[in-house]
Amino acid sequence: MQVFKLFFKIAKSKIFIGIVYLVVFLAICFPMVHSTQEKLDFTDTSLALYIRDEDHSEASQRLIETLAKKNEIVDLENDNTKILDAMYYEIVDYALVIPEGYEDHLSHLDDEAMSHELFQSYHMRDSYAVAMMSLDLNEYVRNVRMKIAQGLPLSDALTEVEKSMEQGVEVKFYVSDEKTFVDENYTQNFAVFFQMMPYILIAVIVNVLAPILLTLNRKDPRDRIECSRVSIASYVRQIFSGSAILTVIIWLVFMLGGMLLYGGMYKGTSCWMAVLNSFIFAMISAIFAIFIVSFNVGTTVVGMISQIFGLGMAFMCGCFFPQSMLGNGILTIAKVLPAYWYVKANDILSGAQLGTMKDVWMCFAVEMGFFVLLLIGTIVKRSRK
Repeated sequence: MQVFKLFFKIAKSKIFIGIVYLVVFLAICFPMVHSTQEKLDFTDTSLALYIRDEDHSEASQRLIETLAKKNEIVDLENDNTKILDAMYYEIVDYALVIPEGYEDHLSHLDDEAMSHELFQSYHMRDSYAVAMMSLDLNEYVRNVRMKIAQGLPLSDALTEVEKSMEQGVEVKFYVSDEKTFVDENYTQNFAVFFQMMPYILIAVIVNVLAPILLTLNRKDPRDRIECSRVSIASYVRQIFSGSAILTVIIWLVFMLGGMLLYGGMYKGTSCWMAVLNSFIFAMISAIFAIFIVSFNVGTTVVGMISQIFGLGMAFMCGCFFPQSMLGNGILTIAKVLPAYWYVKANDILSGAQLGTMKDVWMCFAVEMGFFVLLLIGTIVKRSRK
């Protein structure tokens, strides 16, 4: 077991980089995972509104009453500086000014009235809720004018629109049981932790494992091993055993970090399937490191390869961006990379993509195919050497 012991003596001096990656990775994932652990749901968002009514008409007052039913009206002094301060400190999300002549322009359908801006709005930060408020105001005006065009007086038109807006729309998320596998214990936000795992595993395992193997391949240690009674077969077995054990240790550390983010032991089938998925990719990362070392490159080159390959694969395969946002051309190329199948399996488990457990196992099988391919390549390369 001389080679095995030497392997871990060298590993002690190389483990610091793994600790750095772990700390940085968990620091990034912690706020992302804990932003919410809830299931996908729909809520009607309300805003903190400041409204300045310069028209003081029946139409403007009824608009304010309508907006107040779904939003919070904030009372502020009519001072632009204080209004800007309130928006800056997020006391107010949206400031609306109803200018003088609002009712007159709303009730007429001539070209001049139709082209006139009925509102002035201000907001400090863009958001979906702010965009929805602008859409709601435009829809409100469009519906009122449609009722007026049908022959109703302005007061009746406002009443009809208010009634229609009070009729809520029930929203339900429906997912076919035949098309997807969703576990309530494996939320989409926590899936971010496993989604980013391919890059971090490549970065840590390659940068920790490859320098150890390169050190063992140096002339002095290699000559000593060859002069000893250790056979080539025993040497290879000890190297692979040390690499496998070190890889499992690194993987377990990340899984323990995941438990810290999860808030305890993983629950549900999807969580444990995601754990298995990460273990398979950890093995792929280890054999990838051994494959690189078989070309006798330097430590600096190994670091460059791991970063270029890891980052490129992460961007192309959906580790940093959802696969649904990537183009078909990029996804077609990404299919020749193991991280694509890792991310696809993770998306199916979290419900981000449609699929069944059969599809998940198929992704696992493809990942194992990459492992076997790299293993064969390593054996062929080393046998020729």
